[in-house]
Amino acid sequence: MTVALRYGGGTPYHRASAYSLGQSAKWLFLAVVFILPFQRVPFVNSNLLGIQGCKPFNLLSAGVLIYLLFRVSLLSATDKIERTSIRILLLYFVTFTIAFARSILNAPLLHERLPDVFPESYLDYIMSYGMVPAFYILPFLFILKRCRSFSEIETVVNAICVSILLLSASFILVALMNPSAALSGRAAVNDLCEAYFGIHYNTMGTIYICTAPLLLYKALTRSSLWIVPVALSLLGLLLLSSRSALLTVAGSYVLILIYKRKFAVLAAGAAMVAIASVLWIAPTMDAILSIGFDGTSEVSADELLTGRVDFIWIPLLNEWTSDLGLFLFGAGRSGIITSDAWYTGTLIQATHAHNAIIDFFLDCGAIATGILLALMCVGISTAWRVGRRLHSDLYWALFACIVGYGISMFTEREVFPSFENMYLFLLIAMMVNLARLSSRARQTSA
Repeated sequence: MTVALRYGGGTPYHRASAYSLGQSAKWLFLAVVFILPFQRVPFVNSNLLGIQGCKPFNLLSAGVLIYLLFRVSLLSATDKIERTSIRILLLYFVTFTIAFARSILNAPLLHERLPDVFPESYLDYIMSYGMVPAFYILPFLFILKRCRSFSEIETVVNAICVSILLLSASFILVALMNPSAALSGRAAVNDLCEAYFGIHYNTMGTIYICTAPLLLYKALTRSSLWIVPVALSLLGLLLLSSRSALLTVAGSYVLILIYKRKFAVLAAGAAMVAIASVLWIAPTMDAILSIGFDGTSEVSADELLTGRVDFIWIPLLNEWTSDLGLFLFGAGRSGIITSDAWYTGTLIQATHAHNAIIDFFLDCGAIATGILLALMCVGISTAWRVGRRLHSDLYWALFACIVGYGISMFTEREVFPSFENMYLFLLIAMMVNLARLSSRARQTSA
């Protein structure tokens, strides 16, 4: 009896405790996924108990980090795909850490030039621009290590879609509460986004770019009720007035519908867009139709890109290529703000270069940029080959999200972890695990 009690009282309780902890960690992680687009909403972004940095998103992410550090072997791998993914992530994280560390000495300069954006103290700068961006990488590790079945991946997708549904409904409600502002153009819409959601309207557009294909995937492969979130997201995009977001999402939807051979749905959607364009020209449609046309007879690349060429890219590239150190190694994070041309007003005083690759070049230089471009080409080609083998609707929806973000990098976005690309780490990790599931299935059948 005593032996039985000792044996039965140890392992089962230990296993139950470990299982309970694992389930709690998954719920904690899903809470992080759900809160992602809302973390800068004013009442969510406030410090709890007045403690600096004690915000809901930071606390949830810290909980996930603690679980990963103490309950998961982060650097170990069970297969070649996982090992390669961890190595690439480490390279990415080291590059980000070096670029950020180089920028710490520039913190006073950054605050002097943009006091409303960059904090005054070194500690606040490290927490806001070092620790919080690093938290965005955690979902990649959690999914890679703990969401290895298709049902677990689907659960993460569901959390993303429900979160975007709430975001769309909230934005539409805000637009209904402020109809004059919602229909007054991009500046007024941006004021609404910053006041109610704490983000730029283009940033909200990026959120839709990275998640809208998942909504369409759910509508095409699961319950028809998912058409409601799709419709709300499209209405939100129209009201948002973000040209790049609307065009990119429309392009990704067209590709997915062609892949699924839903030509009737594609034709019906095109007809609805045409009718809406005739009956009601939303600010976004008006902005799209007016790209590059300002009343003059000439249409230039700079006009098409709303001043980015002549007043951001060319002055910055001229300055960086004229200095060997800047050209090879960049200026560290937020390098654009350290520019002499930025200070003298030669270029638009933006916080980033409005082109993710140019922005990365300003921060890290030509050597790192060359490596980045090579890895991006290899990654896209590898993902395409894997997708053709898998024939997975979810995989192609995730791929459409990634490609959509990649296209939008031409005029906006960033390479390093930020609020704008926070969903990329979830998307890529889910693609990796879908490839791992397929690889294991082939090995088992063999």
